[in-house]
Amino acid sequence: MTILACLGAGRIGGEVAFLAASLGLADEIILHDMYEPMLTAQKLDLMHAMDITVSTDTKRLRDADFCVFSAGAARTPDIKTRADLFEANLPVAREATEMLGGFGGHLIVITNPMDAFTWYFAKHTGLSQEQVMGFGGLLDSRRFAVALASCGITGDARVLGEHGDHQVPIFSRLDVEVPESVREQILEDICASSMPVIKGKSGTVFGPAYHICSMIKDVTTDSCRLITCSIPADGAYGIDGCALGLPATLGKNGAKVDDSWELDAWEEKKLQDAAEFLRDICRRV
Repeated sequence: MTILACLGAGRIGGEVAFLAASLGLADEIILHDMYEPMLTAQKLDLMHAMDITVSTDTKRLRDADFCVFSAGAARTPDIKTRADLFEANLPVAREATEMLGGFGGHLIVITNPMDAFTWYFAKHTGLSQEQVMGFGGLLDSRRFAVALASCGITGDARVLGEHGDHQVPIFSRLDVEVPESVREQILEDICASSMPVIKGKSGTVFGPAYHICSMIKDVTTDSCRLITCSIPADGAYGIDGCALGLPATLGKNGAKVDDSWELDAWEEKKLQDAAEFLRDICRRV
């Protein structure tokens, strides 16, 4: 029996709960949201959809196998970067840490700036670094694949670095050489790729929910699939003092860094820039 908790029951939290239950990845759902009407509505909507136990008792969090943290302020068209949400969402992360006392499962961090909060929870919850993973790399990688396809390029599309403006698309693993000028244009395009969705429907939902559920499935089935997700670097790729998107295998023990990738000079420079940017934020937690 798998229990999924969602701290933040709005667009993404609610969609993850519904999709995970629909796919048979969760047998029981625990929901929490500061906005009581939303919490009640999401609980009822899930129960009207299928025969599943839905609890709103935060004391049950310690029993959960997975917790998705998606609470707090979301990005809007007026918010230039995800990093700008740090001050607004830090108190929410602190409150969540108190609620997670006794929790021993896998924590998937969505709330932005996601990399900074992945670092925060890895340092303040008592969970192992492998149990705390930030979501974003899979979604960024999919957006990279879409951008490559528009240029007639196919291949293993992976994005490392920050889930934000300092993301690092990896071109050196493709079968074709991509000039630096084209790389920079593709990078600019994928950094802006979420904004049409945000402007059109107030936030991304389907993409995040799908990839988050795929992470839950990887852990549940011990797939050891190679993904990119945010984890404390802990010396990998010469980086310390922050969490950021890195190659990792994901299985029942959580996310394990794969430090074997060889990056070219452009990618290495971008990754170190991302680490420097994120270290400045992570020092504040």
